[in-house]
Amino acid sequence: MFPTYQSEPRVYVFLDFDGVMRRLSSKPFEFDADCRERFESVLREYPHAKVVITSIWRLGLSLDSLRKMFSPDIARRIVGVTPEAPGLVQHYRLREVLGYLRRHGAVDAPWVIVDDNRAHYPEGVKVIPTEPQRGFDARAAAALSMELEMPGSMPTAAGLGAPA
Repeated sequence: MFPTYQSEPRVYVFLDFDGVMRRLSSKPFEFDADCRERFESVLREYPHAKVVITSIWRLGLSLDSLRKMFSPDIARRIVGVTPEAPGLVQHYRLREVLGYLRRHGAVDAPWVIVDDNRAHYPEGVKVIPTEPQRGFDARAAAALSMELEMPGSMPTAAGLGAPA
């Protein structure tokens, strides 16, 4: 038996929903089909990318329920949700992302964040920002694609000085 090698390292995409998968003006708790399809289209080009949900929806819905909002091939690549950081202090979402990476032994794995609220993260942290009224549009898709094309240029939790 020969060992198998991945041609690309695993990359984590930390995904928010409100303002990303659904426009803020859209019906609550439902994705906008065009946003979801655009996001899924990008992911299909990068099979090494795994998704972790950062959305507040993760607190009220099970992981299986969250996966059902995506096409089956993408749902299989949703590997988890971030833990809830105690207190909603500045940059709490970054603490949640780093917490996930530590818990899963992935502090050296590259990652990128897709979120409509840049204020959740300090300067220097790579975020693919979306406009809350536009959601995951063509500009966000191009930016995510560019990041996933070059995972070696992405940050790691270890690179941020996060404890392992």
